[in-house]
Amino acid sequence: MSRSFVRLALEFLTAAFVLSCTSQGGPFNVPAAGSYSGIVLVTETGAIDGPTTAMVNALQHELDFYTKNELQFRVRVVPAAQFDKEIPIKNMVIFGIVNQGGVGSIIEQFIGSSGVRGVLEGKYSVFKKMDSPVNGQLTVIVTAVSNDILARIASEQGAVIRNIIEDGNRERIRESMLKEGENVPLERDLKDRYGFTFSIPKVYALEEQMPELPGISLIHPEPPRVISVSWRSLDHEGVSLADSNELYKLRADVSFKLFDKYVMNRDLVRFSNAQLGSYPAVRMDGYWESSIEPAGGSFVSFFVADRVKSRVWLVDCLVYAPGQNKNELLREAIAIAETFSL
Repeated sequence: MSRSFVRLALEFLTAAFVLSCTSQGGPFNVPAAGSYSGIVLVTETGAIDGPTTAMVNALQHELDFYTKNELQFRVRVVPAAQFDKEIPIKNMVIFGIVNQGGVGSIIEQFIGSSGVRGVLEGKYSVFKKMDSPVNGQLTVIVTAVSNDILARIASEQGAVIRNIIEDGNRERIRESMLKEGENVPLERDLKDRYGFTFSIPKVYALEEQMPELPGISLIHPEPPRVISVSWRSLDHEGVSLADSNELYKLRADVSFKLFDKYVMNRDLVRFSNAQLGSYPAVRMDGYWESSIEPAGGSFVSFFVADRVKSRVWLVDCLVYAPGQNKNELLREAIAIAETFSL
């Protein structure tokens, strides 16, 4: 599939929001239920065959957390005939051929006649609808004019679709946690002392301050989710994947001092280009271990260049949850880390 096709599909995501109040009467006052790791996949028949197989495989992507693999999402497939009977869940994907059968009718309810026309013209294939059909529900419509194209979209655009859902997950998690209470005094103190801040839910507390490092950490106590920030002088213009060895050494030094001699294995980390809120970043995923006790867990680090202050900022999210799935805990920590601001 061409890059221009992908670009057009993503450009249309913003336009799809305009249609959000036209489907099934718009959002209701009943909140969506269930886990952010669950997806209801609505298809014509509800059977896992043909293009649906490719879509299920793309959504049930395996994440490698070193001690075990986890599914990014758990998918339940339902037929279009059961759509109106489904209890609203936080994430729904509607998958099928436009203007065909029951699922085609549902698709048209969500994307409207202009959206249908765009699909028929080959311009669009993926639509995002937040708070539709109920408050707190994210619905992603994946559609095309034939089964062959549907299968190709599922295979080639699976990562794009997963990212759309994850972005929506973190947005809703962040909004929900901050509605329950925000630690404004701590936000202001971090800004005044160190020149950065977050939007911090009240459930997170300041755990460590080490001006000599320098660095600080915030903790959600049960199970432990830690967000930490440290910084160093930046001796060149920015950070990139080419700096991975130096960035690894930076986190190794910080984690050893800030987290009571935590260590990493260079062979068990991977780097990628990313975004942390409004800032371009280099992301590092890996596994930490304590060098003094039998403990370990997963982490995600973001490195952000600050050209104004000639610094590189390390924003780190780690979890310690033996026997529990790591994906949901890291998702929450990253949702808060994304509010990092200078």
